[in-house]
Amino acid sequence: MSKAKQTSAVPGVYYREDGQPRWEVKVRWTDKKGNRHHLRTVRYPVNPKAQTGDVDHITRARLDAEAYATRERQHIKTYGKPHAARADAWTLRALLQRYLEDLDAGQIRHKAIRTERSAIRTMLGLGKGQNAKGFPHLTDKWVGDLEYTDFVGTQPHSLQQKLKDREGNPAGAGALKRLLTVVRGVFVRAQNDWQIELVNPLQSIKGLPVSDERERVITDTEWEKITKELKQHEQGTQDAIVFARFTAARRSEVVKLDWPDIDFSRKTARLRETKSRAGKVVERVIPLPAAALSILVRRAQPQGSKRTKSAEQLAGIEREGPVFTSDQGERLRADTITQAWSRACDRAGVKGARFHDLRHTRITELGRFLSAAEAARVSGHTDLATFFRYFNPDPAETGRKIDAMEQGQRGDANAIRAAAKALAALPPDDFAAAIAAAIEMRGRSVAGR
Repeated sequence: MSKAKQTSAVPGVYYREDGQPRWEVKVRWTDKKGNRHHLRTVRYPVNPKAQTGDVDHITRARLDAEAYATRERQHIKTYGKPHAARADAWTLRALLQRYLEDLDAGQIRHKAIRTERSAIRTMLGLGKGQNAKGFPHLTDKWVGDLEYTDFVGTQPHSLQQKLKDREGNPAGAGALKRLLTVVRGVFVRAQNDWQIELVNPLQSIKGLPVSDERERVITDTEWEKITKELKQHEQGTQDAIVFARFTAARRSEVVKLDWPDIDFSRKTARLRETKSRAGKVVERVIPLPAAALSILVRRAQPQGSKRTKSAEQLAGIEREGPVFTSDQGERLRADTITQAWSRACDRAGVKGARFHDLRHTRITELGRFLSAAEAARVSGHTDLATFFRYFNPDPAETGRKIDAMEQGQRGDANAIRAAAKALAALPPDDFAAAIAAAIEMRGRSVAGR
């Protein structure tokens, strides 16, 4: 005998068994102008093994679903709009959770999705590290009660006072502002897309002067100390960090590299889905300097090969899969690189060094012997203004170059005057012969280039 189907006497409440068993509430109505509206479907999960009284027991879940549907319909009848459209129907936690659901469902598409997901998980206490517990004193407040001082200010309860960095110290203004920008976007979506009547407490984020410019580069001594400590980590992680150091590639670009992206014959690498201001998918091809190429040559050696193959010999061998992998053969994760870098720096006693500083370091080196346009091509910067934020030359070294250049110019001028004086002293026939010989020598020199 088949099991009786679960039903509800309240309109718009249905029981579904596909996937996770649940009660669903669908509220639709027509306003006085004849326009049709509907609330998003609300789900009340059911656990078949739950005990009577548990929030996910089938009866308790049905009663909660019916209460929600009844309340919303009564509110529509009385006020012409559902209770869910009011700020006092939502906590900040509920808004953040709904936004996270939209992200996971692919309903929000832009280049900052990963950043937004990370920020929201931090607010909800779903992440790791110093902020793993989240901020329930803030997220459990009703949206209508939120004020700007709940987020920014010297009050002990403000997010600014409670947000921590990786070392457990108060987070900087930049980190706080990035987090608040994401939360502000949640409020904007709630207003514009979910039609919730609320006042955005983060409409204007003020009082947080932020300078994102960073001049930190990794010195040769620091790099030597860090690489020594990196030996405690897996070979794939070590290789990825060294590769980034000598190519100026971003962390995300390094972990996406597959073997078909490597051209051993031309000694280049194709970086896919790189960062772009316009939000477009961009690719660029970068040259592989000797330090980076040697890593790839070593990692590309065929298993069982008795003799080490050169880059030219590897060019004729097809390979598949990710370039940088863990010891288990899985693609290296970006977070693994960052964690290894941070731990190596701590052990080496190198303070204030971020993984992204390797990019500053390499771009600064490239800027010493490439034109700005050439170096920007390698680094992937689409405008020179951004590039120059990463180019941080040592003023003392720049001064030495200027001195050397000026001395060289003076030396050239003196040599020219000496040659002219010697020519002027020659008899007319010898003068003509000297000029002809010089022209012939110059022609041979040019032809031999």
